[in-house]
Amino acid sequence: MPKYNSSYIGLRKDLMKYIPKGDHCILDVGCALGINGKYLLENNYASEVVGIEYDGRMAEEASVYNSKVLCGDLNDSSFRTSVLHHNYTFDYMLFGDVLEHLIDPWEVLKELKTMLKPDGLIIISLPNIAHVELFVQVFIKGTWPRNDRGIFDKTHISWFTRKDAFSLASSAQLEVIQYERKLRARDAKGSKFTWKTKVLKWMNKDLVTFQHIMVCKDA
Repeated sequence: MPKYNSSYIGLRKDLMKYIPKGDHCILDVGCALGINGKYLLENNYASEVVGIEYDGRMAEEASVYNSKVLCGDLNDSSFRTSVLHHNYTFDYMLFGDVLEHLIDPWEVLKELKTMLKPDGLIIISLPNIAHVELFVQVFIKGTWPRNDRGIFDKTHISWFTRKDAFSLASSAQLEVIQYERKLRARDAKGSKFTWKTKVLKWMNKDLVTFQHIMVCKDA
């Protein structure tokens, strides 16, 4: 079995907690190995889960668990057009740390949003570039890391502060009805809050917000 980046293939219960059980049709954008779809279908949160995945090997594996997997590059307008031509409509759409990997996430979100049912919800997760880790790496260490995961993932080509995340939603004519911060002291997995990072949290929660999670409806 190919070795995949563990940061991008895990179950996203932090996003799926906003989905009640029911006979839902759900789109998982950047579905990786289809773990989210498997969970949603097996636990009666959905009757159909459609995935979109760039990596062909991942898409093939995800198709075992998901109702349908569309494989292609969302940076390619012709692929996005082909997705829209399937005439799907969704109760929920998941964008779990995928938009920051796209050249024009604003346009992609705007286009895919047209498949949302009138009372549907879009759930988005984005890494926060305004985390204190930016200050540590750029202004203290004097470098912009190119890591395999996290805030400085080398495959990121768009970056979002909290204000930018809300602006992204607004540009797609979405209203953010719930916002959640995922807090982390440093970029490293398992990092602990020391008295210093607790002070930062007290001063400005943005400094220790690792990810922005937004639940959005059509504005």
